[in-house]
Amino acid sequence: MQKLKKQQKIYVNRSLNLASIKSVGFDMDHTLVLYNRENFESLAFHETVKKFIANGYPEELGRLKFDPNFVIRGLLVDRERGNLLKVDAHKYVKIASHGHRRLEKEERYELYNAKSFKADDFLTVDTFFALSETQLFTEIVDYMRRHPGIVQKSFRAVYQDLREWIDLSHQDGSIKKSVLAEPEKYIDRDKHLVETLVKLIDGGKKLFVITNSDWTYTNSVMSYLLNGLHEDFPRWQDYFEYIVVSAGKPNFFTGTNPFYEVMTEKDGLLKLHRGPLEPKKIYHGGNAILFEKLTQQKGDQILYCGDHIYGDIQRSKELFNWRTLLVVQELEDELFRLDRLHAELERIIDAIRKEEEYQEEAQALRSEIGNLQRRLKMNSSDKQKESKSLAKLKEHQEHLYTKETQLEHQHKLIKDLIDKREKAIHPIWGELMRTSLEKSRFAKQVESYACLYTSRVTHLRYYSCSQKFRSYRDMMPHDM
Repeated sequence: MQKLKKQQKIYVNRSLNLASIKSVGFDMDHTLVLYNRENFESLAFHETVKKFIANGYPEELGRLKFDPNFVIRGLLVDRERGNLLKVDAHKYVKIASHGHRRLEKEERYELYNAKSFKADDFLTVDTFFALSETQLFTEIVDYMRRHPGIVQKSFRAVYQDLREWIDLSHQDGSIKKSVLAEPEKYIDRDKHLVETLVKLIDGGKKLFVITNSDWTYTNSVMSYLLNGLHEDFPRWQDYFEYIVVSAGKPNFFTGTNPFYEVMTEKDGLLKLHRGPLEPKKIYHGGNAILFEKLTQQKGDQILYCGDHIYGDIQRSKELFNWRTLLVVQELEDELFRLDRLHAELERIIDAIRKEEEYQEEAQALRSEIGNLQRRLKMNSSDKQKESKSLAKLKEHQEHLYTKETQLEHQHKLIKDLIDKREKAIHPIWGELMRTSLEKSRFAKQVESYACLYTSRVTHLRYYSCSQKFRSYRDMMPHDM
């Protein structure tokens, strides 16, 4: 196999043998279908702003701008206080902003770090769809900060309105009509998608789609992506053994909804389905228990690929032991940046090692000072010994002062190096999978629930259909 770049690799948290996988399933949005994030999220942002203004919010909100680079995945939203949080794997809030005002360390400590909090009390930004929603909430919070008293609602009430109206923007066609009218503007075609699907099929895998999108939208988007690109698979449906639309994940994995058969492609009429799922037919709703039963496959025979850590990955793995591949699209650009910043990381590691040397030397001096002070008390009657010990004590204290000054400078150097590196990755939030040098909460979720992760599902094409994905030895701090 060709040597892959980091951006092309599939990363392994839990060893997986593709030879034992019978079926590979896919979410549609942000997995099979990649969106032009700036255009798509800007559309969702501005369509929802229109609904705010139509429902009595200040017309000035129409001047709010969508920033595609402000919000990243893995952040927490404190809807009560209107704050956006970057949290490490141990629930320590490292970065927080109120609107666009960054909270100082003391504020973060008083609000979040002085005592434990439940991360589940906050909203997790865990999908691409949540980015425009969180961006708009942040912009309205910032507007309220700059213009106090104009919006006579709590931050939580504003968020409730936002949640209602952004859902409405998806449901009433405000967003979908624009996407379908200009798919080339809103959808990024991955030129390797056909190649990837065909390779999996030729490798003996049955493919299926389980999406929350409705039939009309799914059919239109998938037709744009795949129709007429391969002579053996003229229609997009020809690639997939089973197709489930309007699945309602995560309820698909937790609920008991029946399957309905989609009777007409034009109108999407439904008929309650009984019996096995028939290949190439379109189904609506359903649940994972029935899916396994009616397709005669289960558990770790299935690899499911999706972008939603909760709706796609966590539930399918925890409740059904499906093997999982998480698509983290933004990792592609970040890995480029991380490669360019490798030398900076080495400088940080060297600086930390030097700090540890200073700490050991300072501790040795403190121990010697303590020893001398104890002996001075015990031998205060011997003036000659006392004089020598005092001179030695003064010398050690001067050395300790010098060493503590070095430590202080070294600590600042490390902080400045880390800050500079983080800002080079993202000017506000830093690295996706880390806060400072520690794992982020998002990284912990990826590690816990995704057997595999990569930036594009089409990276499967680089691997054999009997590939053994092995996780490297799990590293503990004492292994380093």
